[in-house]
Amino acid sequence: MSKSDIVNMFYQSGASLGGRRILMLLLAGLCVGAVIFITYRITYTGVNYSFRFNLSNVIILLITVVIMIMISSNIVITMGMVGALSIIRFRTAIKDPRDTVFIFWSVVEGLSVGSQNLKLAAISTLFIAVILVVAGFFKGLGLKYLVVVRGEKELDPEKIKEVLSENAKRVRLRAVNTDGDGCEIIFEILCGKELKEKLSAEIGTLEKVKSVHTLLETGETVG
Repeated sequence: MSKSDIVNMFYQSGASLGGRRILMLLLAGLCVGAVIFITYRITYTGVNYSFRFNLSNVIILLITVVIMIMISSNIVITMGMVGALSIIRFRTAIKDPRDTVFIFWSVVEGLSVGSQNLKLAAISTLFIAVILVVAGFFKGLGLKYLVVVRGEKELDPEKIKEVLSENAKRVRLRAVNTDGDGCEIIFEILCGKELKEKLSAEIGTLEKVKSVHTLLETGETVG
């Protein structure tokens, strides 16, 4: 093999894709991204749902598809793309490890679609989506909440604990704060969403209770 043959090998296209084929791959990536989008929305259990983050997963997938199409077309572009991507630094802090899972999932499915492994992309997307939905369903049966009760200074924590223990799966006293104006008691409970509203209403009817607040405890943050 001569020097000219080696140079031509680097500059010639390895995969000639027409506009229709590229559009089909992007539409396939959009369908996979829609499954990821819906899965994230269904399985999200916090209160600060971010539509922009969820949409970003779909865009990341489509961008990965484009990158894979470019890489498969020419070796020179491949080497240039590796160099370009190596200088990118992401400084956005991701507090929830679950969000990292969805970002990585989007990138992997984008690689599958961009490399034209459509069967792999379809099967793996549905399989992972089912696992996440099922795991989210079982998690939803027992969510961890913080119950913040504010009332008069003579408020008895034991009475509140009795009401919580009648329905919640687990009840634990976290803190009791008192001052000249009143008392604040914080409990940690494990229960479902519907039961949480019922317990809040029952505690609110107790004597010397002024207000009841429930916060979903997500691990990294409370919200």
